[in-house]
Amino acid sequence: MSEKILVIEDNHQVRENIIEILESEKYIMFQAENGEIGIEIARKNQPDLILCDIMMPEMDGYQVLAELRRNILTTNIPFIFLTAKDTRDDMRKGMQMGADDYISKPFTIEELIQAVQIRLNRIREFKRKSEQKLNELTLNLGAPIAKEISEPLRAIIGFSSMILTENSQMPKNEIVEFVSLVYDAGMRLNRIVLKTLLFYRLESLSVQNGDLLEIHEMSTSNVKKVTEDVCKEIAANYNRLDDIKLSLEDTSIKIPEQFYRDLIKEMIENAILYSPKNSMIKVVSGIENNKMCISIIDEGIGMSDEQVAEIGAYMQFNKDLYNQSGIGLGITIAKRIIKLFDGTFSINSKHGMGTNVKITLNVI
Repeated sequence: MSEKILVIEDNHQVRENIIEILESEKYIMFQAENGEIGIEIARKNQPDLILCDIMMPEMDGYQVLAELRRNILTTNIPFIFLTAKDTRDDMRKGMQMGADDYISKPFTIEELIQAVQIRLNRIREFKRKSEQKLNELTLNLGAPIAKEISEPLRAIIGFSSMILTENSQMPKNEIVEFVSLVYDAGMRLNRIVLKTLLFYRLESLSVQNGDLLEIHEMSTSNVKKVTEDVCKEIAANYNRLDDIKLSLEDTSIKIPEQFYRDLIKEMIENAILYSPKNSMIKVVSGIENNKMCISIIDEGIGMSDEQVAEIGAYMQFNKDLYNQSGIGLGITIAKRIIKLFDGTFSINSKHGMGTNVKITLNVI
């Protein structure tokens, strides 16, 4: 499908020449002799690119661009100025307002076509990458969530149905056993829901300054004990208490305790899931330059440089090979929390050689 281009130019001859040149390249063309008409055409037709003169009566090109950027329907349409003005101040002003490029008059046919092709090629590549990312997100979101939700749901429905229909013939100990299985499945489902809700709460906080200002006033004291409690609780859940080695320094940090607990929980759980039983997981903390530095070091499967770079929401690596559980939110949640409270996060990992996660947070 051919791209749509809108030309906003008050000079009739120049406008017609541009239209003729670009129509010969098979683009679908729209034209406007002034800014007001151009804005209306842009809203109605959503062109893939707009070429606009700067020096026009009544509404100049800068005003046109400002109006387009204010409207949600046109704010992301790529915009190229057509101008006889080529001073740095003019270019700087246009770029600050959101222009994508300039074509200086007079221009040759080749210069016009090349400028348009370069910009449209960038748009195509951006759309291709966006669609690829969307497909990856859909796959990564759909597959783990469907699996992680469907399994406990099946258990809950199946065992509870059996209890309802067969309870008169079941001994008490068997009923208790089935109820226990229903409870375990319910708790697994609850963890998935709570983790997903936490992720979206963090996303919401990143754009709600009022709420963020309020929680920035909160802190965590007795960090050593809080860290020990969380590490031991998570390790016990996975029968890995003997694998956890702690070397912690006490302090107070500028982050609400619940968020700090969530942060440590996600990182310890991640280290446990990606390392074999009976391998060591070290948690070491100390104070350095008014920062609390905490490292979580495991001897697990590790990640390649490419996998570290691709870490994001709902991403899981080698999930079939290593029979992973979870929905791929752990590291993303940790990074969101750290960013919200002005900390730093780094990963040093090699495939097959373990992972060292280093976190810094501000102390009080």
